[in-house]
Amino acid sequence: MKENINSESSEFSSNWNLIEQQFEKEKECQQEVDLKQQILSRINMDTYKKESVKPLVRQGIWQRPVVKFGFAFVLGIFIGFLLFSFLKDGFSAGEDKTKEMKGTLYDSRSYDNMTIADNLIYDNPLAKAICAVRYSTKIVEIRLDLSSLYPVKATLQFDFNNFEVLNVQNVLVNDQSTSMAAANYIQINNVGDNKFIIQLYNKNSLQNNIDFKIFQNDMPIYQNSVAVNKE
Repeated sequence: MKENINSESSEFSSNWNLIEQQFEKEKECQQEVDLKQQILSRINMDTYKKESVKPLVRQGIWQRPVVKFGFAFVLGIFIGFLLFSFLKDGFSAGEDKTKEMKGTLYDSRSYDNMTIADNLIYDNPLAKAICAVRYSTKIVEIRLDLSSLYPVKATLQFDFNNFEVLNVQNVLVNDQSTSMAAANYIQINNVGDNKFIIQLYNKNSLQNNIDFKIFQNDMPIYQNSVAVNKE
């Protein structure tokens, strides 16, 4: 009886050992399973993704290309107008129609009472000139009659430290004649018959000369000078 019990115990123990060995083998062969990852991999996450909404960005009115272009255009015109207004006085020596150079003449009723400097006369079949110069302590007035069949150029040159141009006026208003003035000279491009009144500011009443010249084809055909403030 005792032998039977020992035999069964021994067999049971042996079987149990076999089971444990088999279980250990199975355990070694199994890989670790990430249960969470397996579950997530089986779920279609695309159905749970919300479409990203892009924020609506509104451009300010100053950021719009049309507004920028319009503003730049208006600004350019404004700056150009300012520059033109600022610089136009610098072109006073440019050539202008003599009729456009009419200004407010100083009162010439005292011309007859002014001191006579000289009367310069040039007489030629192609050109004639009478240059009458008178002066006071404030004004030098030159009355120039100029006549030519063909274009001629007449100039009056002076020291800008003693004289300053106030007015150049063509009394007869011949559209073919032009005038230009600078700090120390006046130039008249003449065709036909013209009468000019020219006024200079007599700065210091010191004796000085005014040179009068006539050119034809840039060649001088007459030149003379007038002494002013001779007293």
